[in-house]
This record gives sequence, structure tokens and C-alpha cells, in this order.
Amino acid sequence: MSETNSIVNLSVANVADLCRRALRHVNAIPAAVEAVSDALLWCELHGVTSHGLNMLPTYMERALSGGIDPQAEPQVVTQRGAVMRLDGCGCFGQYIAAVAVTQTITLTKEHGVGLVSNFNGNHAGALGCFTQRLAEAGLLGFMAHNANPAVAPFGGRKAAIGTNPLSFAFPGDPFPLVVDLATSATAKGKLYELARSGDQIPPGLALDGNGEPTTSLAEALKGILLPLGGPKGYSLAVAVEMLTGVLSGGALGPDVPSFHKAPHKPQGVSMLVLAIDPAGILPLEEFKVRAALLAQKITATPPAQGFNAVQMPGEREAHLAQTRLTEGIPVKKSILDEINAHMEK
Repeated sequence: MSETNSIVNLSVANVADLCRRALRHVNAIPAAVEAVSDALLWCELHGVTSHGLNMLPTYMERALSGGIDPQAEPQVVTQRGAVMRLDGCGCFGQYIAAVAVTQTITLTKEHGVGLVSNFNGNHAGALGCFTQRLAEAGLLGFMAHNANPAVAPFGGRKAAIGTNPLSFAFPGDPFPLVVDLATSATAKGKLYELARSGDQIPPGLALDGNGEPTTSLAEALKGILLPLGGPKGYSLAVAVEMLTGVLSGGALGPDVPSFHKAPHKPQGVSMLVLAIDPAGILPLEEFKVRAALLAQKITATPPAQGFNAVQMPGEREAHLAQTRLTEGIPVKKSILDEINAHMEK
């Protein structure tokens, strides 16, 4: 293994401390430091490394260049019953996402359902981090997030929509069921992560700058992602845009500046957080029992060749998190070097 790709094993405390020091270095307010650090740590614990420490240098660059206001705090614009609208004021995406989740929980506990629409935010990373908090509060959760154009619409050869991720989470024992996915064939962050260690990607993920299919990582990074499952992912991406950019009154995805290529420009992305209290329909414990029964029936399926067992969505990540809590988190030395280089600026 090369020096660049060597792995360093860090404790949870080490990763959390590194995140906090890096974010304080760019003058982030304490609440933003905690929100972003918690989200990046969640990603590292659950194996979503493309949205963990891998993203921290870009967040730092954006905060130092003006694309993120490290001092900004989300503000309530309007509230009507169980529905709230938040202005992110250009803050870190994880910060407004955390505030939106907290507000959604409060609204849902009072009304049985809660919905928070927010705009004028930035890239928030993996949404499962936030929907899991809704499930841990005993709620059924949903979240969606628009993004800068990086994906060709079905039948097109130029980027016009974002990766537009969405996430669901449901209460359960011993851990919540979390569904978290981009509506593109892959997340752009995964390509940037691959760029640290390889130069090829599987077919069907991206087009080059001329709109032609490519397996070259370099060409894919300069080019365009494809929607997940063709017209299905494209349709989901448009639905996410309707629920976020259109509904919030914020920037529409096609107008959102690039996360990686325009660090000086605030993105102005939008999100939607929705929660349902199952107690209005079924007692929470009965819901959990029925959810466990469903999982039992699904995972009883005989595994296909090459698989040891059928798992529920998020199950592998939940087990990995338990392991990494005790055994540590493997991190590429190149990422640590990049973070430390930014802290020297």
C-alpha cells in the first residue's frame, strides 16, 4: 500500500476532536461545530465515508472562501400549525438540517405530524444521519434535499438536475430502519472519494463532457452523472426538487452553484423534513412489533449466490457503527493530510 493510501485507525474521540478543531479553525459558531462534527462522525461510523471526513476539506474551503457563512444561524420565517419555514441564512448544511429535525420533532409531538421546509442552506451530506434522529424519537421520518445540477435528465446529455437525495427512517429494535439514497446512479461524493485511489468506475454511472458514456473517473468528474434506474431515478429527482427548491421558495436545483467547483458561492439549497407520530394510528410498541415481523419475513428469504444473508436496509451500516465504536475508524492518511493542510492556512 502506498504512503498516500495508507490507513490510520482513529478512535471516535479522535475523529470528533479533529472535526471540531477544523471547524473552529474556519471560525464556525459552537452550534455549527457540533452539528457538522456529529454528522461527519455518523458517516464515518456507518461507513458512508464519501460524506464523512472526505468532505471536511471542501467545507473548510467553502467557509474560508465565502460559500458558507460559518457564523450564520437558521431563522424561523413562518409557522402555521404543524408547518414551519426556515431560512438557513447561508449556514452549514448540517447545521440547518439539525435545527430542522429538532423543530420537526417538536411540531410532531404537538400535532401528530410535523413538516419543516428550509431554504438558503448548503450541502448537508448524508441524510440518514438526520432521519435516524427522527426514528430514535419514536417518529416515522422523511427528508429530501436538492443539489447543484450534476445529473442528466433521462434522455438528456447535459446536467440539469441534482443528485437530489432522499431518506426514510422508521423506529425499530435494536436499531431504526434507515433508507438513504441519491436519485442519481451514484453520489458525486463517491466519485471524489474514488479519485483518491483509482481511475475507473463501473459502466452506467456517468457521461463524459460530451455526453457520451464513460468508465473513466477523470472524465466522469468533468462530466455528468446518470439518474438511478433511468426514468425512475429521474422521476424521483424531479419529485425531490418539487418538495424542496420549488416548495421552499428557494433556489431551484438547476441554478444552485457547484459544491466543489464554486467554493466562493453560497449554494442556497433547500430541504424538507417530515415526521409522523405513529401513536396517532398504532401504539409505538405495536408498530415496532409489526416492523420486526416484516423484517423477519423478508430476511428469511434464502440468500442468492455470493450473499451470506438477506439484510434490511441500513442493517449492515448499523452493525458497522457498533464495531467502529469499539474498534476505531479507519481513515486514509491522505485525507488527514489534506485536513491538516487546510488548518495551516
